[in-house]
Parts: sequence; structure tokens; C-alpha cells
Amino acid sequence: MEGVALVPTIPAEACAKVINGMALRGNVALIDRGECSFLTKTINVELAGANAAIITEFNNESSEFDYYIEMIHDNTNRETHIPAGFLLGRNGVIIRNTLQRLKRAHALVNLPVNLTFTPPSKINHPPWLGW
Repeated sequence: MEGVALVPTIPAEACAKVINGMALRGNVALIDRGECSFLTKTINVELAGANAAIITEFNNESSEFDYYIEMIHDNTNRETHIPAGFLLGRNGVIIRNTLQRLKRAHALVNLPVNLTFTPPSKINHPPWLGW
């Protein structure tokens, strides 16, 4: 997916039906972590028409803000048919704050970002990450 819109969900946690489904249709949903399972969030944005889900920690007071979170299954028989991933909290907050500051409804992103065989010294990463 190139130049696809990364759209924050309303409500932010996407634990219930999202009300900005038209904006999500064919795009990638940016979802806040918490309140319900990763699977529930992903199913809700899939039902709204999103092609993928990115879930991020939004609470900078959380002890998990600077860590990647393992997205575990919620042990139900439900399924989703779109990809979902986790974005480091710091990155999610920067994206949300930038969208608010610029009064934008979405950011344009290119997915997937596959750096599997790229040496760490060759990765162009945001300057706020310390790795």
C-alpha cells in the first residue's frame, strides 16, 4: 500500500462501532491501545472498511509507552481478515499530535515497511528513537 491514509479512529480505542467509517474505508486505522482486545479493535475497523489496523499506546504515563507490545489473541473464535500491527507509543503520539497541530484528518503512509534484512546502521529511523 503506497500513499494510503492513516486515519485515527473515532472513538480512539475502537472498542465499539467506529463513527468515522467513511474516512477509514480503504485506508489504515490508527487505534489507541486499551479498553478491549486487539482483535476486537481490528474487527471493528474491518467492519468499517479499513484495509489494516495500527494500534499504539497513547498514554505517555504508561510503563509500556516506550516498549513494543505483544499483540495476543483473546481466545475467542472470532477472526479478522486484515493485517494489524503495533506502533511504538512515542511514534503514535507524535503522529496524533502532528495531525492535530496541522489540522489534518489523516497522514499518508507506505506499507509494509519490511526491514528484515537491513542492517541497523542502514535504517533511516525517526530521530526521537534511541536505537
